[in-house]
Amino acid sequence: MSLERAKLANALRWIGVLPGTLLGGWLAWILVNGLNRSTFAWQGIDPDSFFSRVFIEGVSHGALGAASVYVGARLAPSHKRVVVLILAALLLVGAGFLLFPAIMLRDWWAVYGGGGLVVGAVGVAWSIYARDLSESGFG
Repeated sequence: MSLERAKLANALRWIGVLPGTLLGGWLAWILVNGLNRSTFAWQGIDPDSFFSRVFIEGVSHGALGAASVYVGARLAPSHKRVVVLILAALLLVGAGFLLFPAIMLRDWWAVYGGGGLVVGAVGVAWSIYARDLSESGFG
């Protein structure tokens, strides 16, 4: 590969980190939420009952945070440890900003979902940051 093509590929990967992070997290949320809701319905459990919703909201928002950090870390061409920390921090700040309107609207499910998002993002960020990235396939 020529030097110009390598630089272009590197630049495109950097440009795609943030949109890829958001898209990956959103797709993970849709997949996990949809699968859990349909699985609960197939078993005859109302997916909108309180305990079902506690499970579904927590797991799907946790998957959103985890997938967001993971996808962003995979897309970044270099400095992956720094990218992981920055993405986790951005998700924490975003969840914090969304916490205020959720409280003002008294949408406690959104507050709970924000907590799940934070747990998923921080868990994956810590998991990636704590181990050597080259051993886990990130290098």
